[in-house]
Amino acid sequence: MVGAAIVSAVSALIFLAVDFYKTKDAFPPRSFIGKLPVSGLNREQAIALIQKTPTAQIFAPTVSFYVDKEVFTFPVEELGVMVAAEQTVDQAFSLTHRDHYLKELQKRLQEQEIVLPLIVDLDDDLTLMILKELSGQINSTPRDAFIEINEVTGGYHITPDSPGRLLNLDKTLASARSLLGQGKGVFPLVVDYYMLPRITEAALRAAPPVSRLSSFTTYYGKHDSPNRIHNIKLIASWINNTILLSGETFSLLDKIGDFTPDRGFKEAYVILGGELVPELGGGTCQIGTTLFNAVSLADLNVLSRRNHSFYFNIYPLGRDATVYPGQSDMKFENNTGHPIIIKALANDRRLSFAIYGTPTGKRVEFSPAEVYLLDENGSFVPASLRRVIQTDRPFRTLITRTVYDARGNKIKEEVVRSFYKLYGEKTSVPIRRTESR
Repeated sequence: MVGAAIVSAVSALIFLAVDFYKTKDAFPPRSFIGKLPVSGLNREQAIALIQKTPTAQIFAPTVSFYVDKEVFTFPVEELGVMVAAEQTVDQAFSLTHRDHYLKELQKRLQEQEIVLPLIVDLDDDLTLMILKELSGQINSTPRDAFIEINEVTGGYHITPDSPGRLLNLDKTLASARSLLGQGKGVFPLVVDYYMLPRITEAALRAAPPVSRLSSFTTYYGKHDSPNRIHNIKLIASWINNTILLSGETFSLLDKIGDFTPDRGFKEAYVILGGELVPELGGGTCQIGTTLFNAVSLADLNVLSRRNHSFYFNIYPLGRDATVYPGQSDMKFENNTGHPIIIKALANDRRLSFAIYGTPTGKRVEFSPAEVYLLDENGSFVPASLRRVIQTDRPFRTLITRTVYDARGNKIKEEVVRSFYKLYGEKTSVPIRRTESR
């Protein structure tokens, strides 16, 4: 019994002596630097092994950048990820030899393996090149929320807004280097957000503009050209789905922009200098007239409206609106207290506008037009439209617009005034030159 104990003690001492000798200048058994086994290697051997082993085998084959729900993954070679061999080995050796031998041995016996951290860096130039390429996908301008309405079922879908964002290259690089030093291979893309969207999802969800407040339709005249109808369809497509928040103003001229061929406009008749003249954008006045009536029926606040110098009977008498750059605009304000959306539809026969918003319960009525003819004495006297057509004299109209609340109580009354030089649906309308068809 005593002999066996002595043998065991001697064996243990021999083991300790051999182990101490093997590990005093080398890494202990079951040691790894990153994923690389270095058991029994001295400093020089471990450094040489790291230098000849690809980073992908020591650290990881790929690293990733992420922002929101987007992830971008790259091979470590593309970013120039590299292990600092000498610093890594010096750090690893100090971690395995910082305590006295017996304490280190005790820790080794308690652990299945020893995994030592890497000191990893990346190539700034390569990483910045990758980040600059990513910025093309990351950088964006603000995007408004949008609401799609099913006008038949009343259902709707809201697309969320997103702010403008710019990839911060320097901060992303610094963050990646810091996390890489902690042994991590997934890095956030540091994004600077700027300029919040004008229309937010929260604003649309708080008061979805899905109830029809008004609608109005006008039809084309029998002599309307394809060019005029083309222009009307073009402008209607730009106005369709326009959202106005509470207090915002809509300007038809601002919405239309420049009347140029490269924007799709064609020549059609406009009233200019008391004559019909083919010009780019002819047909815009039907847009203004139709929209003015829809806006008035929704009781939105009309800021600017002017009638044509000639009256054409495709429009409601006394309720038309002319539009011409530098001279007249059709403008209105969303005074409902909630968002509204303008829907437009133009086909080969008609033009329609509808205003959707939060129900107000209001009802709007227009009185028949009162017609006054300019007589020989220079005074306006009551007359019929038939009399106006017979005399070819200037005339004016007065229309009363009355607004009632949900209970039928009158809450507003105003007079819409118009003055016309001529009733325009006649062969006597001055035409400077013929419109091409």
